[in-house]
Amino acid sequence: MNIFENLFNKKQKQKEQETETKTEKLDKEINNLKIINELRENIDLIEKRNLFIEKQKTQLITEAKEKLNNNDKKGALLILNKKKKIEEEINKNQGSQLLLENQLSNLESANLNKHIINSLTKSNKAIHTLNKDLNIDKIEELMDDIQEEQDNYNTIQSIMEQPLQQIYDDDELNKELEELEEVEQIEQFTKIEQITKIENSEELKVLEELEQLKQIEQIDNKEKIKKTNSNLLIPL
Repeated sequence: MNIFENLFNKKQKQKEQETETKTEKLDKEINNLKIINELRENIDLIEKRNLFIEKQKTQLITEAKEKLNNNDKKGALLILNKKKKIEEEINKNQGSQLLLENQLSNLESANLNKHIINSLTKSNKAIHTLNKDLNIDKIEELMDDIQEEQDNYNTIQSIMEQPLQQIYDDDELNKELEELEEVEQIEQFTKIEQITKIENSEELKVLEELEQLKQIEQIDNKEKIKKTNSNLLIPL
């Protein structure tokens, strides 16, 4: 009786262990999916943030030009400094986004590889059951493929460790200011030319009108003289 009870208890424990193992696997799968979703959400947040501050950057360039138009170089430099900080944030965000995207890719690849390995393991067991003679060449090929994937993963990891940063200094800010000044000078010169053309045109029109008035006045004077001479000729 004790022997049967021991066998029954042993089988019961095996079933419980198998159930626990399946539960643990399911929990891991759910946790992996949560991490993947979290990575995607963070990537989306970074993209939205970069779009927002890119608009701010464009607005700051416009404001810097307005400061230059008002001969406020210090104000323009302050605005360009703000733009520099925005660009630094954009570069930092791009670096973070690259890290998250690589991490997401690695996690998805690892998760896929896990399923692939599980499938390969199950299929290999089935083949082993059907055919006791293992094919060594196929196993070596599989190991080579796995090593190749590991090498690719290590390459990605090494790239991820390189920070994505752009270094600026004050000389670059002044250089950018000079470029803005050149653009503004060209725009101002073009405006002056247009205004000069308009003024010359208006001045010419005024001169023509004055000439016409002068001619009219001369005609009136001639008429007056003619009328005066005519009156002088009338007998008393």
